Amino acid sequence: MTEVKNSLLMKLKNKKILFVGVKFYHFNDEIITKLRQYGGDVLFFHERNVSIKYGLAKNICPKYVNQIQDNHYLNILKKVEGREFDYLFVIRGYKLEPWFVEKIKSYSPHIRTILYQWDSIYNWESDYRYLIPHFDHVKTFDYRDSLDLGLEFVPTFHSDEFATLKEQESVYELFYSGVYSYPRYEFLKRIISYANTHNIRLKTHLAISFKFFLKEWLMGRKLKSNLISFKKMNKEEYLKLFNESNIIVDYTNEMQTGVTMRTLDAFGGGKKILTSNEYIKKEPGYNSNQVQIFNPLDFTIDKEFLAHKSFPKQNYSIERWLDRIF
Repeated sequence: MTEVKNSLLMKLKNKKILFVGVKFYHFNDEIITKLRQYGGDVLFFHERNVSIKYGLAKNICPKYVNQIQDNHYLNILKKVEGREFDYLFVIRGYKLEPWFVEKIKSYSPHIRTILYQWDSIYNWESDYRYLIPHFDHVKTFDYRDSLDLGLEFVPTFHSDEFATLKEQESVYELFYSGVYSYPRYEFLKRIISYANTHNIRLKTHLAISFKFFLKEWLMGRKLKSNLISFKKMNKEEYLKLFNESNIIVDYTNEMQTGVTMRTLDAFGGGKKILTSNEYIKKEPGYNSNQVQIFNPLDFTIDKEFLAHKSFPKQNYSIERWLDRIF
């Protein structure tokens, strides 16, 4: 780890970084904190307009979304005009246009441009192939994208807290959490039914916004309110439930092959993992005693796997991730 920290200091100290990233829980703040910890001078912007206007356009007048996004990136250009940067670092880059990247390059001729993807091109509105020629380095968390597009594969990370968790007696045998999608909701019903039938202590949390709940209701999907939550878990709540659980359940979007952050939390915390992602077997730290694959359409779990057991903590730290990114 000392070697990684020294490497980061060499890459980031006194470097000016223009960071355009996803609005995704607390992760942006943690990335920015680490970049600054190792000497980076960071200026951050969200990858998309996060105003109410954007939300209204997205749901009511989709044809205006591209215009709103163009204006968003034009406003970023106005704010950075005349400033020079050592790095342009973009995570995902929703509706980012090549002209934005080229304009930033014109401001800073010696800049290094880095694009990192933690969505697959096969996910909704995540096809970034048109941006690849405009970046010096493009890296992805997705195994299939890496192979198909010839990109460097770099898994994501876990927060620092998971590496320092102290083992405790389990309150729950299984813990499943996520943000609502209809396939996840259907899986939630199946895992609850299975747990009830087999007397398994299960904790679940599937978050949905009230706006999206109404939208699903109007589409005829009568979601049971006792299975979902209109409140997202904060970091502290998630960490507490994670530590109280023996096995972390990971239901992966079938359109992606990359290992989720939830899985890396489990690796970092030495927990067992129950996942639908067969590609986890490609991870260097994969251990069949720690990881079991399930079929989300026909959920079962080996009784022996429920027995409590901890494993050595694996390093998927933000430092390790940033060192590979930069």
